[in-house]
Amino acid sequence: MRVKDIPLYGVWNGMKQRCCNPNNHKFKAYGARGISVCSEWKNNFWDFYNWANNHGYEKGLTLDRINVNGNYEPSNCRWVSQKTQQNNRRNNHIINGETVAEWADKSNFSYTTILKRVNEGMSPQKALETPDRHYVNVTINGETKNLTQWEKVYGIPMATASSRIKRGWDPIEAVTIPTRKGNYGHAD
Repeated sequence: MRVKDIPLYGVWNGMKQRCCNPNNHKFKAYGARGISVCSEWKNNFWDFYNWANNHGYEKGLTLDRINVNGNYEPSNCRWVSQKTQQNNRRNNHIINGETVAEWADKSNFSYTTILKRVNEGMSPQKALETPDRHYVNVTINGETKNLTQWEKVYGIPMATASSRIKRGWDPIEAVTIPTRKGNYGHAD
């Protein structure tokens, strides 16, 4: 087997390219910011290979820098899932010490909903406490679903059902009554 055919070779080469090759499309986010590869790894694939296999490397895991502003070196790297990797990004939004993605996992709110609310000026606490119209539950014939789920059954857009409920409609009617079609002009 050629060295280039070893899966870790691609990880090692990608790390070096991001940090050392100004022509690499990711160089701006790595090498141009001063992030480098320690000389031990930069100059010797086998040193990196041995470190990886002795520090938790498994197929499906990604190389993650613990300090996102730090270098690729043994004391700052670990093998993690893609989800953990995504939670350790510079552009993550942090609320009370946790990323928006982590809050979304722990709540009934989507990542997009939480981020939109915070970006619109809502306090993080209020963004996590304000009911989400997507999660208004309606029970019909003993079956409980949220508005998005009922939309798939009856075809009434979630936004329409939500608006109807806010205006005082019965929730069952809000998700089951078809929208009116046609011209609503008045007869002469």
